[in-house]
Amino acid sequence: MGNTPKLEIERTAYDDFLNRWNQGAFEQQRLGQAFYNHFQLHKLNDQASICALHGSDGEKAKAAILRLFEIK
Repeated sequence: MGNTPKLEIERTAYDDFLNRWNQGAFEQQRLGQAFYNHFQLHKLNDQASICALHGSDGEKAKAAILRLFEIK
């Protein structure tokens, strides 16, 4: 993302997402895909910076989330 500031997500919303992920609420989806869909990231203008997130899973997805978003 270069010099673009990180996007912010509230800690409670992120924790809720992770709890739902761990409970199997996003069957048939990769972690990055579930995160992208859950937070409706398709509404963002800068799709180039989050494109790889949608296709990632596991630790790669977690790293991308922390690189792109500030969890507050």
